[in-house]
Amino acid sequence: MERKPSAVLIVALILWTFGVAGTVILPLFDQEINSATASGELRNYPEDSAEARGREIYVQNGCQTCHTQFVRALPADTNQNLGPVTKGGDYKYDLPHLLGSNRTGPDLMWVGLKYNEDWQRQHLIDPQSTSPGTIMPSFDYLSNQELDDLVAYLMSLKPTEERLEEYKKELEEAKLNDKN
Repeated sequence: MERKPSAVLIVALILWTFGVAGTVILPLFDQEINSATASGELRNYPEDSAEARGREIYVQNGCQTCHTQFVRALPADTNQNLGPVTKGGDYKYDLPHLLGSNRTGPDLMWVGLKYNEDWQRQHLIDPQSTSPGTIMPSFDYLSNQELDDLVAYLMSLKPTEERLEEYKKELEEAKLNDKN
């Protein structure tokens, strides 16, 4: 092989082709990833809805810089009781995807379950009043309409009732297994 660099190049090209096929092309045929889940359908906002406008405000203000929107099947996430582990179909209609890459603030994938609209609004206007010690900036510069839209978007981030029931059953089973 050392005397035939072309053979090494050919083998490398074949391996690269298999790698691309396995990570880029094959997932395109996976219906579980390419079909929206019921929770994903809830995130298919009509174009001029409050939720769609709120999502745009979320993007414009860079909220995804500090907040993720995915719950991983790792103890670091499942032990925090963040909600059901997310699936590929939960993001079917998300463009751009707002997964985030840093959890400076809490994960917001299912934040619509955790707090009511009044709390969300107060938190956006004066984060210190609801979460002492937070480094989140105030969004008091947003108009009332923009705040309403952003709150509507945040409140829409929740799983379906069926998915929530499945999650609760999983938590109960995990507790029973821990006791045994």
